[in-house]
Amino acid sequence: MELDPQGSQHRASKAILIERHTNLISSIKKKMTDKSDFGRICKVSEKFYKETEDIYFPRMVSIGPFHRGKEELHAMEERKWKYLNTLLLRAVNADTRLEKCVEVLKTMEDRARKCYGQEIHMTSDEFVEMMLVDGCFIIELFHKCCCRGTRRRGDPFFTTYQVFPQLRHDLLLLENQIPFFVLQHLFNLVPVPTQCGDCSLIELAFRFFRKMVPDDPHDLQDKYGQEIHHLLDLIHQSFIPKTHILQQQPKQPHSQMNIPTATNLLKTGKQIKKTRSPSILGLKFIKGSLRIPALRHHDLMETLLRNLVAMENNCYNATKYVTSYVFFMRHLLQSNEDAKILHKKGIIDKEEEFVTLFGKIFVDVEVKDFYYGDLLEKLDEYIKPNISIRYAKKARKYVVGCLRQL
Repeated sequence: MELDPQGSQHRASKAILIERHTNLISSIKKKMTDKSDFGRICKVSEKFYKETEDIYFPRMVSIGPFHRGKEELHAMEERKWKYLNTLLLRAVNADTRLEKCVEVLKTMEDRARKCYGQEIHMTSDEFVEMMLVDGCFIIELFHKCCCRGTRRRGDPFFTTYQVFPQLRHDLLLLENQIPFFVLQHLFNLVPVPTQCGDCSLIELAFRFFRKMVPDDPHDLQDKYGQEIHHLLDLIHQSFIPKTHILQQQPKQPHSQMNIPTATNLLKTGKQIKKTRSPSILGLKFIKGSLRIPALRHHDLMETLLRNLVAMENNCYNATKYVTSYVFFMRHLLQSNEDAKILHKKGIIDKEEEFVTLFGKIFVDVEVKDFYYGDLLEKLDEYIKPNISIRYAKKARKYVVGCLRQL
């Protein structure tokens, strides 16, 4: 048998090259995920929660590390463990499923820790246990919410009217999140109740947060793929219009961004109309008319908007969609008279509630981050000539009146 030293050498070189490429690809993937997830779950700045901590802090259940261990939330820990047990026991091989969940979470621990905007002082076992219990609790809660057949008699979450809204409130909060990829991996590993069919995690989440999300979960999957950071971010992405365009920044500085009230806008001869849009952010100015999508009030609207604004300003360095919307509506709705105009047009279903709501939310936005810059330029260009015409007409009327008296 003849040896082929050149062939062996070639195969060895090829193996080394493949190993180098594999290592490089792994390194690139790690950097991509680290940069994408880093600091996406952070604490709310103090300037946001002054006198309104209840809007940003959980009332019933802690999710993630920021509010873990608080005495007022301790009662819910036992319920979370019961939900974990119920979820896993649907499988014949429950112990094997549990082992697999822990194994997968261990491999994702470092990435999950980096999702938080600060160092998490927990041991590895404590952190993984928290991800497991909190993640499975959310999944089982979604199952029970969306599939009535999975609920047990006497479950306080569904037998007491006041409890469920509190849970929805807590799962909306920026400081009360775990990474979405943790939820997704657990969802792929745990047994799904037959009553829930083939519903995806996104579909279950959208059903849980019904009336708060404007989009269709299938459309969302097409728009953004899997790059969802947590549940609040899922809702945030559903608000962004499908055909969002890079808006022109307003030319004027922040202090001079002139957004008229609804009353003053009508006085300039402009119209305000309701427009059909899957997102409340779809404001437009077309042919002398400000088009505004319908906005329906619900009990958690202030909590949702405040936490979305806090997320955009504390965790993201990008266009501030919701912040811009609240900033615009805050200026448009300055009084009950303004609200009456929008109510009459069918744009809002409450008057005083929306004036109060937008008046209370702290918002500040830099020109470079303002989403409606192009709309503001069109509005400003349209208003100025009309104001000049109006003044010219008044002056002409005054002069004609004076001449008649001579």
